[in-house]
This record gives sequence, structure tokens and C-alpha cells, in this order.
Amino acid sequence: MERILAELEQVVGEEREAIRRLDGSRVLEFATRKQALVAELCQHRATMSPECVKRLRLLVPRLRQNGILLAHARNVLRDAVAVMRRACGPLVLPLPTAPAGGTISVRG
Repeated sequence: MERILAELEQVVGEEREAIRRLDGSRVLEFATRKQALVAELCQHRATMSPECVKRLRLLVPRLRQNGILLAHARNVLRDAVAVMRRACGPLVLPLPTAPAGGTISVRG
């Protein structure tokens, strides 16, 4: 149980840094790892020592803070995309379409 808690504490810290760097792929990796660690902890909840419970309670504010940072990061990126769209038009070019009545070869 000690190993699981130590790893969870480490992952939460690393997740925070990934959020600050707006590193979406790493944030997703950490989310997956946190989910696995919490599932492991749940299997041991009946035998959890008071010290482990205390450490988990101390981890809750850090988890909440990461959630708030994620929400802010999402909003910043959404706002940046909106500004770019207003300034530059659509950021994604439309897919080319075949002329009316025409066909496209899928073989090349």
C-alpha cells in the first residue's frame, strides 16, 4: 500500500507540471495511471492504516488543484482558438470534395 500511495503522490506532482506545460498527451498518461493506482487502493481500503488515510486526505487538495488547473488550461486554449479564428478565419481547411456527379478513384 505504501508503494501505491508514494506513486500516486508522485504522479499527481508530475501531472501538475504536465498541465502547466499544456502537455496533453502526458496529462492523459497520468490520468490513466492515477485511475489504475486508485483502483489498486480501493482493493486495500479495508486494511488501510490511519497513516495511509491521512496521506490520502492530504492528497485531495492537490488533486482538486490539478482539476482546477486543467479547467483553466482548457479555457485558455479554447479562448486562444477563438481569437485565432476571428483573426485568421477557420483554422482547419475544409476537405476537398469531388465535382458534382464525379467520382474519386480509391485505387490511386
